[in-house]
Amino acid sequence: MRSTILAFLVIFGLIAGCTRAPYSKPGVEQATVENDYSDCFSKASLEVNTPPFPDSPIGQRKQDTDACMKERGYQGHLQMF
Repeated sequence: MRSTILAFLVIFGLIAGCTRAPYSKPGVEQATVENDYSDCFSKASLEVNTPPFPDSPIGQRKQDTDACMKERGYQGHLQMF
């Protein structure tokens, strides 16, 4: 029983951590980071889904999103919680 609860808490923690944008910038609120990430991700998705289509759309979208966020002064990182 305890192992089931522990497994649930670990999975819930990972899922909750994966919903945040994997970028940070000192002095910027989380809501601003999320808005900027949504904007960059949307622009990258539009670019990838407009002809001519890239060979690797998911990889290209990630690269374009990373470039956009870096232009705005953010640093990428792995955020678990």
